[in-house]
Amino acid sequence: MQNKNLRKLFLLAILFGYTLRAFAAMPSDSMKLNVAIEKDAPPYVDNRAERGLEVDVILKSLPGYSITFIQMGWGYIPDAMNKGVANAEANAIKHEDPDKYYYSNYYIGFVNYAISHKGKDYKIDKVEDLVGHDLIVWKNAHLVLGPEFKRLFSPGAPGRKNYVEAQNSKNQVLDFWKNPDSVIIVDKSIFMNFSIIEGHSMDEVNIHKIFLPVTKFKMAFKEEKPRDDFNNGLALLCSNGVYAKLLKEYGVPKKANVCQ
Repeated sequence: MQNKNLRKLFLLAILFGYTLRAFAAMPSDSMKLNVAIEKDAPPYVDNRAERGLEVDVILKSLPGYSITFIQMGWGYIPDAMNKGVANAEANAIKHEDPDKYYYSNYYIGFVNYAISHKGKDYKIDKVEDLVGHDLIVWKNAHLVLGPEFKRLFSPGAPGRKNYVEAQNSKNQVLDFWKNPDSVIIVDKSIFMNFSIIEGHSMDEVNIHKIFLPVTKFKMAFKEEKPRDDFNNGLALLCSNGVYAKLLKEYGVPKKANVCQ
């Protein structure tokens, strides 16, 4: 009887030890992040935010964190933390009360081009030449495409008349193909991916060589610690060459490297 009781105590001790280790391995609430991120836009975000350059950069910059991506249109991301949907936001541009949040270093860059339908043969050599065209961009694009673009396409500006802000990358590219008179400002890798999916070829378009800056984005966090951890992790990706390898893996131009 005594041996049986000892065996039971021994088994209970082992079970208790396993339970403690399991709880210790579980991330605390401070290590859990719900990240608001754009809808699928390969090669940056793909397969319902399970892979992609942007997804990998965020995950690899925050080892040890339990991260859940919550996908939504661009226009909804800046309200995600305020509404309690998320405690971190990708592609942070504009907040009603920016001092409430903690902003990271730049972590992702998009290489933008002006693209038109080849049959139109539009002459677009500078940003000013975009005025008057049916222009398709993303939400708040005027804030990140340089001072000349901002002057011409801010709300109330002369170029705003035929200006459309799409809710996500897929809709942006689809809207372009639906409107043969349109011009799109978009990251070339995103445009090419969605166009091929829709059965189109890059031979059907003209890519205009006007100067548009690489649009670089920061993360926004509700708390300071994950922001600091993210910056440290991102710095490591830059210093050990992993960031450059990810660009190559996803076919994104070196020009998009925020480490430089």
